[in-house]
Amino acid sequence: MALSSHSKTAPGEPHRLHCVEFLSDDWFVAANKALQGVEIGEAQLVVAHVLGDTSLHIALSGGRASIGHGTNGADVTLQQPSEVAAAVREGSLSALTAIQEGLIALEGDVGRLIDAADALGAVDKALSKLT
Repeated sequence: MALSSHSKTAPGEPHRLHCVEFLSDDWFVAANKALQGVEIGEAQLVVAHVLGDTSLHIALSGGRASIGHGTNGADVTLQQPSEVAAAVREGSLSALTAIQEGLIALEGDVGRLIDAADALGAVDKALSKLT
């Protein structure tokens, strides 16, 4: 489960958190809210994550980042078992190590993925607040 900000906090009340299930519709809403205002520069890339029988994509375009269901014509696809994705998301396994050890299969334009590393790092930082 992930944590997201409760949007209806009254002025003067403490900022409250509620749990949202990873990859639920509420999670996608919270993730896109977290990505508002994230500085990605001029990166243009769609990265798909295939997690078992589920998929999502991160789109970098027009100076903005967004996340959605499906692979959406990805430039790069990362395929991994759900357990590997969870370990990377929780920080117990780095994505680079998982790729090097063959736990994540990478397809597509790796050069564009490398070129967008700073933008993807900013996205990762924003999304890490949800876990």
